[in-house]
Amino acid sequence: MFGVSYMNLKRLFKSPFAWSITLFFIIFSCVFIFTLVNDQLYRTPIGQITNVKNLKTEHVVDEHHNNDTKHQEQLTIHMLNGKYQGKTTTIKHEYTESQADSEAFSPGDKVLMHIDKKPSDGYIVEKKRDSLIVVVMGIFLLVILLVGKKVGIQSILSLIFNTIAILAAIYLHLQFPNTSLFWLMSIAITLSTTITLLLITGWHWRTFVTIISTLLGTFLCIGITYGVIQATDGAGMKFETMSFLTLPPKTIFLASVIVGSLGAVMDVAITIASGMYEILRRSPNIEMTRWALAGRKIGQDIMGTMTNILLFSYLSGSLPMILIYLKNANTITYTLSINWSLEISRAITGGIGIVLTIPLTIILMQLVFKLRGVKQ
Repeated sequence: MFGVSYMNLKRLFKSPFAWSITLFFIIFSCVFIFTLVNDQLYRTPIGQITNVKNLKTEHVVDEHHNNDTKHQEQLTIHMLNGKYQGKTTTIKHEYTESQADSEAFSPGDKVLMHIDKKPSDGYIVEKKRDSLIVVVMGIFLLVILLVGKKVGIQSILSLIFNTIAILAAIYLHLQFPNTSLFWLMSIAITLSTTITLLLITGWHWRTFVTIISTLLGTFLCIGITYGVIQATDGAGMKFETMSFLTLPPKTIFLASVIVGSLGAVMDVAITIASGMYEILRRSPNIEMTRWALAGRKIGQDIMGTMTNILLFSYLSGSLPMILIYLKNANTITYTLSINWSLEISRAITGGIGIVLTIPLTIILMQLVFKLRGVKQ
């Protein structure tokens, strides 16, 4: 039995995918353990709650008749780093059950603290969540690996590159404020699109078509949006929600749109290009008109769902703020305009990009096919 198990194990580890999964678990375990013992590396004081004592509980009603329960607690905290390491202190903490502007804590929670003179005068900033983030990211990456296998590995590599490219654009803008954030983001998404599609689909003429149609669709919809904003001076768009920024809000809006629209546009382009390529491979003598109609049919099938996905992904982030506005006696018209104005604008812009990408991809597929004289 041992010999059979050993042979099966040996055969299993001849697979590169098995080695990838093993390497993933090793890296994940090391990173997770590191987050449990990295307190000394933080400049921010970190403490661990050892005891929670309830001091007072009261029912509160605000001027808008919103009911809540307010708790006052005494937290015993053991300091884990900095000059107060090893010391135990107690602080008072208040929170409401709704946790709209406060947070409840339990024994065992690690927390980031702000301390002025002594620990007893400090307060909790937030929970230390790096371990939780690592677990969630680990599950996400593991699912990608198990479902996608080789393509999953390529997807993870492209995800890492895309993240680095976007962060690099932001970093360069912060280091060199005179550089345009919009153009830095444009360069970043051009590189991201190229690397992502080459990693996932490999070098092929349909990959070239997908890259060009993705970039054309994205930049065309940005150009149309920019023209509309300039012509209307942004009427109806609540740029005042960006009031804390020291940068031109229109530039930030366009930069965010170019990043947000890219994924949906790329998905449409690659779906149509791959579908048309597969049709051509199976029916090499198909008429160009029928081939184009088949591509249009694919585009029509995914256009509605992709637009809805884009809309919902933008709007979902504003739901908590909408509830807070409505709970504080704001009208629904004002609430939606102040919270969803820019989000709906981003979704509409992305929708324009999706619609434009469909004919662009079909035309480019036919054009490149004719220029190359491809014969399947």
